[in-house]
Amino acid sequence: MNHKYWLLLGLCPLAPALSGACSAAFRTCEERYTCAPGGAGGVVNGGSAGTSAGEAGEQDSESMAGRGGSGAVETAGGAAGETAGDTGEGGEGGENFGNLCTPNQPGCDGNRPTTCNAQGTGYLVAKICTNQTCVASGTAASCMGSCEPAQKQCAAGNSTQSCTSNGTWSATTPCAATTPVCTSNTCQTPVSCNGLAANCGTLNESCCTSPLVKGGPFKRDNDVNYPATVSDFRLDKYEVTVGRFRKFVAAVVNGWSPGAGSGKHTHLNGGAGLKNSAAAGYETGWDTAWSADELPTNKATWDSVLGGSAYQTWSSSTGSNETIPINRVTWFKAVAFCIWDGGFLPSEAEWNYAAVGGSAQRAYPWGAATPGTNANLAVYGCYLNGAGTCSDVTNIAPVGSIPLGNGLFGQADLAGNVAEWTIDGKTSYTSTCDNCANLDSISDTFRARRGGSFNESLSALASTSRTNYPADWSMNETGFRCARIP
Repeated sequence: MNHKYWLLLGLCPLAPALSGACSAAFRTCEERYTCAPGGAGGVVNGGSAGTSAGEAGEQDSESMAGRGGSGAVETAGGAAGETAGDTGEGGEGGENFGNLCTPNQPGCDGNRPTTCNAQGTGYLVAKICTNQTCVASGTAASCMGSCEPAQKQCAAGNSTQSCTSNGTWSATTPCAATTPVCTSNTCQTPVSCNGLAANCGTLNESCCTSPLVKGGPFKRDNDVNYPATVSDFRLDKYEVTVGRFRKFVAAVVNGWSPGAGSGKHTHLNGGAGLKNSAAAGYETGWDTAWSADELPTNKATWDSVLGGSAYQTWSSSTGSNETIPINRVTWFKAVAFCIWDGGFLPSEAEWNYAAVGGSAQRAYPWGAATPGTNANLAVYGCYLNGAGTCSDVTNIAPVGSIPLGNGLFGQADLAGNVAEWTIDGKTSYTSTCDNCANLDSISDTFRARRGGSFNESLSALASTSRTNYPADWSMNETGFRCARIP
């Protein structure tokens, strides 16, 4: 018998029958006792075939005398001697593999702090560590730390941590761009992409891909008079598509609505969110009074408010526009979508930081080159499927169609295709801004929109261009993308 651990795997169910061979050292699998080292002779039955608890013995056909099997059951007596029956030959001695542990030595049996028994044949019964890790060090073994082996958890932001060998949490690992949301202790795709094909951009990747934007200081609109600083954040690579928005509409119709105060940058200022540059205080988040007007609970109303134009990208049922950006969405609906999808609408400073490439201070998201009229860097001026004159939704491109126009941090279509809502009100910049946004009265004011669109002129594509419109307007030219905790 050459397999030392056959005993542990194969004999535990046979404990009652083999208790004599294992002696008092063997109890049950649950108690994790093992048989002592050494061989057990084959069972002998004169005149009939010999058998053993280990490998089957060979039978002598002439004499009908059984030959004992190799001893798989090991005994503390070491090598077993041969024992002859009336006509059968004794079993062969089992191999001695030595002790399984050092007698009376503390150790870890899995995640149980325990002690090796006096014979060295196994560990004593012990209680398993809960939310801690068994750590053995010389003369002691105990439960330590605050986690169990192989455990993972979501850390601050969309990152994970793993439990180390001493029961402490490791350094954080940011979630990948394609699974940017940490939920239930693992990195996952945002809910708007659950069940959707990975078919966005020229790479055919998840439409919810959300690259990390490393924060820092920069000059808003490339103007030295308006310095600002933003912290790390994620900004979705793609504008929200029709397919993703369709799942949101279904959720709202089925009863979902944002909670009061949701949608804030909770990773900033101790959870308070962005600092209000228009007055004292911080973000207030979603006002539930907005839900009645902005989030209809029947599908027909959604079809109506998102339609009514030759340029509408929405369709009442799944169609050919699923990877085209949703348009004709009010600022309120954009905010609500991002909350539902596990993110928030970016501040104007965050959006501008990504567009200029942070300290790179780019004139356009891709750099300094002026885009042509062949949609080589951006979709604008009715040049996509048109010669400067727009006709219908075919002048709007599927998201990520022009990778040469991507920004420094990987975002597509920051200039052109559809302009994008930000959280801010449109007003003059304050002299400085540290994770701030203009959060004046939202219900009766215009909101800042950035990036230019498919039917706007070249000047609207520049990283310095700012426009603003009433928060409750639905426009052919306007869509959005979400930001997320880093």
